[in-house]
Amino acid sequence: MASLRDLPVDEFIDALSVPCCYISQDGTVLLWNTHAEVLFGWERDEVLHQPLPVVRQLDHALETWSPLLLQYPFSTTAMTPFQHKDGSVIYATAYLQSFSLEGIYGYFLAFLPKGFGPLISTEQFNLLHHFQEMIKQSTHYLATNAKGEIVDINPSLCRLLDATEQQLIGREWFELIHDSSEQDGISRNVLKSLATNRIWNGEMPISCKQHESEPCWLNLTVVPIVSEKNEVIQYTAFGFDVSEKKRLEKEVQFLAYQNELTGLYNKKGFLRRYDSILRQIDEREGLLHIALFDIDRFKIINESFGSRVGNELLIQIKERALHLIPESALLFHPTGGLFGVMFFEESKEEVFQVLRHLQHELQRPFRIYHHSIMVSISIGCVFYPSSTSSLEELYTRAESALFKGKQIGVGTIQFVTKDMDAAFSRQIHIEKAMYRALEEKHFYLEYQPKYELATDRLIGFEALLRWHHDELGQIPPSEFIPLAEEMALIVPINNWVILEATKQLKAWKAEFDQPLSMAINISPNQFRSDSFLNTLRNIKQQLQLDPADIILEITESLVMQQTDEIIERMEQIKRLNYRLSIDDFGTGFSSLQYLKSFPVDELKIDKVFLDDWMASKSHLLDVIVHLGKSLNLHVVAEGVEDEEMLAHLKSTDCDSFQGYLYARPASPSAIEQLLRSLKNSPDA
Repeated sequence: MASLRDLPVDEFIDALSVPCCYISQDGTVLLWNTHAEVLFGWERDEVLHQPLPVVRQLDHALETWSPLLLQYPFSTTAMTPFQHKDGSVIYATAYLQSFSLEGIYGYFLAFLPKGFGPLISTEQFNLLHHFQEMIKQSTHYLATNAKGEIVDINPSLCRLLDATEQQLIGREWFELIHDSSEQDGISRNVLKSLATNRIWNGEMPISCKQHESEPCWLNLTVVPIVSEKNEVIQYTAFGFDVSEKKRLEKEVQFLAYQNELTGLYNKKGFLRRYDSILRQIDEREGLLHIALFDIDRFKIINESFGSRVGNELLIQIKERALHLIPESALLFHPTGGLFGVMFFEESKEEVFQVLRHLQHELQRPFRIYHHSIMVSISIGCVFYPSSTSSLEELYTRAESALFKGKQIGVGTIQFVTKDMDAAFSRQIHIEKAMYRALEEKHFYLEYQPKYELATDRLIGFEALLRWHHDELGQIPPSEFIPLAEEMALIVPINNWVILEATKQLKAWKAEFDQPLSMAINISPNQFRSDSFLNTLRNIKQQLQLDPADIILEITESLVMQQTDEIIERMEQIKRLNYRLSIDDFGTGFSSLQYLKSFPVDELKIDKVFLDDWMASKSHLLDVIVHLGKSLNLHVVAEGVEDEEMLAHLKSTDCDSFQGYLYARPASPSAIEQLLRSLKNSPDA
């Protein structure tokens, strides 16, 4: 046989018993061996100087391979679908090697199909030496005998291991695996694969000179070389250093689950690490408490002294707290100035004593960079067993207790009470039920009539969202709408309300032939959403309803923001001919003069001003009515419940009203009866 190193590359590739080819950087096939012909069905003459036909999305594959092979000159793919000439799919692992042939830079590819055992003869094995030499120039490489004893190793791997070739030859290569918690699992996986003469590929920790405690990581491929008798002759292993990638992965995981400053678990890490803790507590019928303690006004400390001082304060609080809690307890750091402690087995009384001592000690001065800083600490605590079903719910209840305590005053210790626990359970129940309520159409609308003050004539309605739950009964909007806002459900709910109310208005106008309008409350999130204008356009087009009959009520707090985006959105709505109303007007405007800059049609006076007039005959109500009329706006009074109030409104320039005095919110059928009676009345 001629010198192997002098073999032409095309003969070398043809001599290999695995399907392989050589392609240029643009995917043009330059070499194609007979085993590739057999595997894929394309003969050499059909593919030479043509784009590689076995890869369906060749451009995408080349975009992936190119940067990968620039960094790692030898690489492998996972089990990948390749294309046969007859259209069928062949699953194979591809081995890729950067390669330069006669000045043309490209890629050498070898394909090992699923179930393929690389049966390479002794002679063919010798041919691999030339290929291995190429690999040895750019990767970490070693070879062992059938017993796993190292018989060859390249200089780059010797340097990584800080050992000479002589020191390593004869050692079992498994001794190189770093003594870590992953060692046994990796060894088992490798042995399981090699026992069936399969190639193994994976990431392996190797003991190296750079780090005594931390391993170097190699992306390693181990190939068993077998004889014609299917007996292992040798194992060849080659790989590249992925230690930096593993370091970055570890750093990303650290940042995701631990507080970067203190090294303690953050909220996400705490909930992930101890997700199953409640089940363990139940099994041993134990106790568990979660306490959250917050540095009151921590933001002010940061702003006054700078983040350097603030960061050092957090570190010192961590160190002091670790010495104050029981050894069995866990300290964690959800975010910012908020810390948490999870107690095991201690009674409520014991936990309270620990928390009181913790609070007292943390409120002693901290000496930081020549500053003496004192803080106050507020604490919220919840215990288990309770009606909670998950650690996250337990954490949220501790947050609720902390918030409740801060409402009383800073520096409090607040345990979750039975009332708080019941309220939280109800909130969780409502949140879970709200998804079904939207999907299964459990929401419904009631309509409150609106009357013209001068004539007492019915002129329209306000659509009001309602929800009756089978178990919880009637849930007030003041309870479920804020939750819908938090859960990002308010936009789809609001879309349904708009469509339902406008369809109802169209039906009533058609049946009773009356000039009616429909007022619909629009949430701030709905108003800002990208889909809102499309919803209005679609309703206008599909229902063929005059948009001027629809009054979109927005909150005064939204208008008060006075941003360009808010004003532009209002103008876009006006261009569609919908009417705009400012709801609950008068409760928030710091400067009423801004009102004239908004493209609105109507002011709806908040009930608080009507109640104020009833109590003290204040002139403020009259001033607001006069303001609205001076700007040529339609003025509506809501919450009219008294004849005296109605009489006073009629003495002003107020245009219309709604309230219990004339009509409560009612079902569509009740409204239809009202409209029918008005249509049939002698004065109609």
